[in-house]
Amino acid sequence: MNDRLARGLFKTLGVLREYLPEIVVGGGWAPFLYSRYLFRDCKREPIFTKDIDLMVRPKVPVIGHKTIDRALLEAGLETVFKSTDNPPLIHYEGLIDGVDVEIEFLTELTGSETDLVKKVQPDLHAEALRYISLVVENVTVLTIDDIPEAEDTNPMFVRVPTPAAYIFHKGLIYQRRRDPRKMYKDLYYIFDILTGCGDLKISIIKDLDRLSKKYPGWFRRFVKNLDTDFTGPASDAVLGVAGQRPPDAFDGLDDDQFRNFAFGTFLETKEALLPLVRRS
Repeated sequence: MNDRLARGLFKTLGVLREYLPEIVVGGGWAPFLYSRYLFRDCKREPIFTKDIDLMVRPKVPVIGHKTIDRALLEAGLETVFKSTDNPPLIHYEGLIDGVDVEIEFLTELTGSETDLVKKVQPDLHAEALRYISLVVENVTVLTIDDIPEAEDTNPMFVRVPTPAAYIFHKGLIYQRRRDPRKMYKDLYYIFDILTGCGDLKISIIKDLDRLSKKYPGWFRRFVKNLDTDFTGPASDAVLGVAGQRPPDAFDGLDDDQFRNFAFGTFLETKEALLPLVRRS
């Protein structure tokens, strides 16, 4: 495990401890948190990323005496402008107690809205994207009680998307990616959860059934994406997933075996989801 990057995540969550009830941790850090605190598999090798995606509703209440922006700036981060929009897209970058982090806030883009950046709290700008509501409205709370080098040793209660909502969301957005590396990373995250969840896979499929009724149009698109792209072990999607494989992951499988395993994982999932589409 890349302990330095993980420390960056925990340091960030510690700075924002008061706001954790308003924040959902997504991106590449959700699978890491699932493995460690939901699936209880600390040995699994995830794909690490320095970027920390924090998802919020379009309006975030101010808690206590500090806004999120103020808390991050006082922790030593700087605002970096990433666009010329009005309001501009802002990331928070720098060191927290010597650990390098980059934080981005995301929120929902709904209906006919055209504003790609929303001011969700004083001085806090979030990028507005489709489907974010899916992962903000369907969450589970993880208890983190082994935070390294923490000044406050009380457990943190961190909100992440349910694994089903996370899989659903990634299955919707991966085709919208302009960068193939990000697209295949999205698909690897799905694969990583499906192969790491153990006995929880049954409950994940049940939760996907629930979500299929709540978001029928989105669900049909999600399953169609998988059905179109995972046609065989040599399909581009499978090769892309194989290309994201961490060096020590599934070390008992050679390349051909891994590609067949990856395809079989998605095929099994498609076969479980297709009947849900017909009922949605």
